[in-house]
Amino acid sequence: MLSAREGYALWAPRYEIETAISFLEDRLVTALQVPLSNRRLLDAGCGTGRRIADVGSALAVGIDLTPDMLTRPATAASLAAADIRALPFGANTFDVVWCRLVIGHVRELDVAYAELARVCRPGGTLVVTDFHPDAVAAGHRRSFRDLSGKVQQIEHYVHRVGAHERVAGALGLSLWSRRDAEVGTLVRPFYERARRLAAYERQRGLRIVLALAFRRGFES
Repeated sequence: MLSAREGYALWAPRYEIETAISFLEDRLVTALQVPLSNRRLLDAGCGTGRRIADVGSALAVGIDLTPDMLTRPATAASLAAADIRALPFGANTFDVVWCRLVIGHVRELDVAYAELARVCRPGGTLVVTDFHPDAVAAGHRRSFRDLSGKVQQIEHYVHRVGAHERVAGALGLSLWSRRDAEVGTLVRPFYERARRLAAYERQRGLRIVLALAFRRGFES
């Protein structure tokens, strides 16, 4: 099993290829309808930065643990190599903070949330998405195919929704929306292209992506 840094370095050349997970995750975040226009946005764990291209924000910044990802920028936004457990920004810097399909690679949930909350301004929004615990329980793993076609697996830690809520709540973050995405007709084409329709039929209805949206309370 690869560390997140090792895994995403190998995945970088093929990372722009859409997967069922990334497709469903993007739909969940869009459905949350968090306003971005004229706001300061941080994408913590941005990959190539493709998600923050042309979002209409006043400021769009992306950080990623793996420098290899940042050599393939899909946007003119500001990108930098950094760890979500030690964000290189001052407190209360951003109106909206994204941490999308990243936090499951971090063992220390409390450390990650503390940093995400710190850089989010009071009244701001934090969006966290992850591989769904139900998918892990069903045997799914965070994996990808490298350039040689070999399946590689990246380390991943299961954080239950209750753990997210407890850690976030202690930091003054209140959950205002939760959404789940499941295997269904929207992602059938991904299974079909991979010639895995039998797996699709077995997995239909399985919750596979989790999205949580928090608001940071105003300090007294």
